[in-house]
Amino acid sequence: MTRKTDIVVTTIFEPAWLDGYLTNLATYGRSDDVTIRIVCDRKTPDSVYSAAAAAQGRGFAVDCPTLDEQTAYLAKLGLEDFVPWDTDNRRNIGFLKAWESGAEVLISIDDDNYCRDGSDYVAEHHVVGTSVKDLSGHRVAGGAPWFNICSLLDIEPVAPVYPRGYPYAAKRPEAQAALGDLFAGDSSSVVAINAGLWLDDPDADAITRLALSPHVRSASTTPVLFERGTWSPINTQNTALIRDAISAYYYVRMGFELHGLKIDRFGDILSGYFVQACAKHLGHTVRVGSPVVDHRRTPHNLFKDLHEELAGVILLEDLVPWLQDVELAGDTYADTYADLAERLLESAASFSGMVWDQGGREFLSETALCMQTWLGALRQLAP
Repeated sequence: MTRKTDIVVTTIFEPAWLDGYLTNLATYGRSDDVTIRIVCDRKTPDSVYSAAAAAQGRGFAVDCPTLDEQTAYLAKLGLEDFVPWDTDNRRNIGFLKAWESGAEVLISIDDDNYCRDGSDYVAEHHVVGTSVKDLSGHRVAGGAPWFNICSLLDIEPVAPVYPRGYPYAAKRPEAQAALGDLFAGDSSSVVAINAGLWLDDPDADAITRLALSPHVRSASTTPVLFERGTWSPINTQNTALIRDAISAYYYVRMGFELHGLKIDRFGDILSGYFVQACAKHLGHTVRVGSPVVDHRRTPHNLFKDLHEELAGVILLEDLVPWLQDVELAGDTYADTYADLAERLLESAASFSGMVWDQGGREFLSETALCMQTWLGALRQLAP
């Protein structure tokens, strides 16, 4: 069965990643069902537009709007100032266009995620929408609130490595979920989110990178499903969602000044936690494992990354426990996300302490308002 699938990426680097995906689509007969949406920014080299045009000439569906076209698209929705330039928040334009096009599956990648030979990349992400009762060969993470997805990776040097956005309080041994076999009680659930893993460079935070310089040699071939009470950070690197979940996957705007810091590099982490909260409320589950990509990380200043991540690290220590406890309402992702936005607005004033007292509460309120704007845009595109 074919399913209309959109792959979304934003980039400011050379398009070295593109050919691998095109080859994979052609090899496995996916070209007619998949659109690659490349969202450029002001620093994006002209070679990206040229590569997109060349791919179109070969018969691939590649959408690479110019900056003027992006501006006009947002203006059509009354969102002229909603998506800032020179940020990875531009990815939201691709998400909006995927929604508008009727995509049944959204796959989000980074421009340093390289497609690997030997597996049908899109087919492996098409596990989203599948009932758990129809799956085999999976393990289940449960019995505790946290699962470290990096435990599925063979990493050198041998040391505990956790994914970016994993709360520090969650690293206590008693908070770690155990792996077990699928059981009958899981059969009513549906996979709404699939988080593919990475080789080479794990998606760890700057603190971990500076301390360990971790390198991934291999990844487990046994995928893992989360019980309802088990969580992990989910990013926008090699991640797929069912269509309905796009409503709850707004990429959170960064750049707010907090306690002398500027929060950044956590927009995808917050969006991942928010969509998980909605999925759990609706009785859906998260899957982690395949497909695996090569993460050939683009150049980064780790000290700059550390400075930009620190405020987010602090906020998550309070925000994630709140998310785990909040009782949401809604029968759809859109309704549940709307309720989550309202709860965030109502609760923002209750957070206090370092960073919260220096702009954190305002950041949370502004994020909730952006979530509401996001839902309004989706309603315009597909009432």
